Amino acid sequence: MLEQLGKYRIDSVLGKGAMGTVYKAFDPHIARTVALKTIRKELFGDSHHAELVSRFKNEAQAAGRLMHPNIVAVYDYGEDEGSAYIAMEFVEGTPLNTLLAAQTPRDLSHSLGWMRQLLQALEYAHSKGVVHRDIKPANLLITADDQVKVTDFGVARLDSSTLTQTGSMIGTPSYMSPEQFCGELIDGRSDVFSAGIVLYQLLTGERPFSGSATMVMQQILNQTPVAPSSLNLALDPALDSVIVRALAKRPSERYPSAQAFLDDLQALIGSTTTGTWINAQIDDDRTVLMRPNQPLASGVQTPTVATEPLETLTPWKLAVMPELESLLSHQIGPLARFLVRKSLNASEDFEAICAALLPHIPSERGREQFASASQSLFQRLNPATVAPEPVSEPTVVTLIREPTQALEPEIDPAFSDMAERRLAVLIGPIARIVVSRAARATPLRQAFLQRLAEHIENEAQRLAFLHSFEPTS
Repeated sequence: MLEQLGKYRIDSVLGKGAMGTVYKAFDPHIARTVALKTIRKELFGDSHHAELVSRFKNEAQAAGRLMHPNIVAVYDYGEDEGSAYIAMEFVEGTPLNTLLAAQTPRDLSHSLGWMRQLLQALEYAHSKGVVHRDIKPANLLITADDQVKVTDFGVARLDSSTLTQTGSMIGTPSYMSPEQFCGELIDGRSDVFSAGIVLYQLLTGERPFSGSATMVMQQILNQTPVAPSSLNLALDPALDSVIVRALAKRPSERYPSAQAFLDDLQALIGSTTTGTWINAQIDDDRTVLMRPNQPLASGVQTPTVATEPLETLTPWKLAVMPELESLLSHQIGPLARFLVRKSLNASEDFEAICAALLPHIPSERGREQFASASQSLFQRLNPATVAPEPVSEPTVVTLIREPTQALEPEIDPAFSDMAERRLAVLIGPIARIVVSRAARATPLRQAFLQRLAEHIENEAQRLAFLHSFEPTS
């Protein structure tokens, strides 16, 4: 390992990539710890060496002018015989891609708080004429106090605007805008598109575009991703419209700025502070996700979304609600309270309520535990009748409707593979991704097949696909 680079003492290696190495270093002149990012000059090639190093230096200087609390500061640029390097602010933080590795939705308040900081950083940078061009979770550091630090400003601009001229594609295709793939002029709206992908992943645990580089490019250029609220049923559908606009294929149809994107998010949630970007409880025990009928900055009128007051629930729902909340909270935490009440309002059958809750549990083992415990709860609270008070005529009160059929079978690997093969005939290679997402969303065959069928545009083919899984007599 290097011991010295310019005036900087090298203390340790923070990471290595295709372009170079990032070191933890020390500036003895002002006694400051820095992150030292090096770029290997041999990557540039002899014919482009002088031009590209010059551009790299110019971009570093541009990034060095960005002074914002949510942007990693650039302090210095230098060169030696083997590399060019940038000295940056050293941040103690966790890359967001590490936090997203579990592929489960993040807490709503954290997600929207992080997005607020990201979009504010982008708006500031764009106002200074600097476009990031590689916004992705790996370039977002989250500190212990939940502060977002955007790194690689300027460096990312070099990656996409100059190194690609040598025949190499630098960056992460899953977060690139359509205009980047097409080699068109890039402006701040490209960062808006990438930020929309980050928000989608925060809210659902999944990237909207995934697969090989070729598949991702085809999806980004041609396909509309699945609505986030269909992958995370706790989300309000009004969020879908915001993400759809952020991910518009044409820049002219996208949010014109990061601030416009942020304005719609804040209008939707109804607060400008991170701490209140969460489902707010009010006195009559309804859960309100937004101000009623408040128009977004884009002019879209948002609906009122609230669960029914508790007094409208039937007696058996009130009886089962606390224990269901307790069972689900062991698996997913405080969000269980909202989800249970939402399901109680939406369904009149105990089995349907539990089936609606299962997809919110990320692990297979957790779903099995919840299913077993909820079945025990059903048996314990559901005698055939409840003895009535003495009245003139006998009265029978059914607590919970008895199941009329056997429990629905769950999917297994063989069933999943068969479904993928049949679906691929109709929609192509993307069937693998669709099947994978559906399997994570629900363990039940019928719900699984319905999710797959949503991706078949032709009605006759859709019905034939579902009919092919019906048991033959």
